[in-house]
Amino acid sequence: MEEQGEALQIICLQTSLTQYHYQSYPILKQYFLERIRLSIKSESTRTTDNSFNEIRAERPTLVILPECTGTWLYLMCVPMPTFLRNYFFNNHNSKYNRQILFISYTLLTHMRLFCKEIYRNYHSKTSWLGLIKRAWFSLFADQTSTIYKRLFSELSLETNSTIVAGSNFAYENLQKRKFYNMSCVFEPKHGSICLQSGKRYPVQDEISFIDCYENRPLVYSIPNTNIDIGVLVCADSWMPQVYEQYNKIQFSSKRRFLFIIVALNIGHWKIPWPGYDSSVDPPNDVDKNHLNTFSLPNAWFHYAINRGFDSLDRRNDLIGYGVVCCQGILNIMNDIQAQGESIILVKRSKTEEKLLFEAKTCEDERIMKCEF
Repeated sequence: MEEQGEALQIICLQTSLTQYHYQSYPILKQYFLERIRLSIKSESTRTTDNSFNEIRAERPTLVILPECTGTWLYLMCVPMPTFLRNYFFNNHNSKYNRQILFISYTLLTHMRLFCKEIYRNYHSKTSWLGLIKRAWFSLFADQTSTIYKRLFSELSLETNSTIVAGSNFAYENLQKRKFYNMSCVFEPKHGSICLQSGKRYPVQDEISFIDCYENRPLVYSIPNTNIDIGVLVCADSWMPQVYEQYNKIQFSSKRRFLFIIVALNIGHWKIPWPGYDSSVDPPNDVDKNHLNTFSLPNAWFHYAINRGFDSLDRRNDLIGYGVVCCQGILNIMNDIQAQGESIILVKRSKTEEKLLFEAKTCEDERIMKCEF
């Protein structure tokens, strides 16, 4: 008889974030806290405001957030007068792009530190554009990493949930030699990092300023369940080589496995698929007839979600498996915008049919839940 362990509640938060949420730590934390507690509220019979502020998951719970959730934390690291802060962060009705103005203000007030980062990273990248981007994101890398770790550590402790905390541009260690797009998983008992993954195949917008993550893939076993998870950062989920590396990992018997994809699609969502990113060689199984005929959502499902699901389906040592892709919705100062649709595709046992839960909108926030 298969030993299933406790059921895992999966909460996929398709967040809709703007500069308003990133203006201060309390605002951002409260936004995440309220959405996680709304997701687990049905577990409790308590309904008062006081009890809502105390809601914690009563059984194993996995919360997933989109890629780059931590990237925009640098917005709250720039000191400025109140009138400027109101101009940049609190005017929801503005039709003007203000990100360039924000960057200009930041460089004017931090020029010495920016030049220092340019000098320190001079040999890291070949192009000047890549050097400038790396120096910019390096400027507040230590501060954003500290905020990122504190924020999601507190959220995991306060909600008793395992949290896949999107990703953040960060240095791997104190030597500051490798700069990655990294995703961390926080466990609920101590709020510590229990798994760390990095982007192995940066896309064209990233390849000029971040490094390719080369550490071997790791998995995390969620306590009180028989479920292991592996985290893929966005475009890595399209690459067969990534799944080949995971297939080398041996699991104990009677285990289940989930690929967690944290993703962010910059730009419009419902457009024809232009093909693989030009920064990588496309896999050999790409059908040329799909170029500009598949929609981007169809391509994501066919070449990323199904690729991960099929790689698990071919294994004989798993009694259940699935793929969760969490996309984000974004509008930072009307300049950096992103759309997407989140998907949960799971098979709880070998005899069960696939179960698909898909977001019905790419323009608004949405909470998707299921048990596994």
